[in-house]
Amino acid sequence: MGIAGVANAIASTRSQAQSQTPQNMTSQPALDRLDIIETVNKIGIMADLRDWEACRACFRDRVEFDYTSLMGGKPTIVDANTQIQQWSDFFEKTFKTTQHLIGSHTITLNSDTATCLSNFQAHHVLLDSTKRTWTLGGYYQHELARNTNGWQVTKMKMTWTWEEGTRPF
Repeated sequence: MGIAGVANAIASTRSQAQSQTPQNMTSQPALDRLDIIETVNKIGIMADLRDWEACRACFRDRVEFDYTSLMGGKPTIVDANTQIQQWSDFFEKTFKTTQHLIGSHTITLNSDTATCLSNFQAHHVLLDSTKRTWTLGGYYQHELARNTNGWQVTKMKMTWTWEEGTRPF
């Protein structure tokens, strides 16, 4: 299955859930939760597949990114296109491949906004064969808002709790 096949499989999650759920059990909050989980998961898998356009679609135009637990500094609000380009450039020059596993989602809905707390484990195979791999884990906190494009991330906070291997930076 190619990148397009994976993207189509992910995109069909909501329609499959609707068709497999008795109509009287389908509720908008349940569908919202599925859409939110799909959005959060899609960021990781599309980055792994290097489908930066699909990854970009998960974000509003301006997003707060917080990697302070890993890198220090302060959270920054940036243009999503700029962030995606930075990721693309960094991944291209640093990693042979990556795998982001995101799960155990806990979602708080508030009408057209939501917060999703998720565990993650990110495995990176480095281009520098002397360092080999770098794996880190922790949790993400995504804040999302619903608009005409569905649920999109407005804030992404990564909290690092452990790592193995050598950081590539």
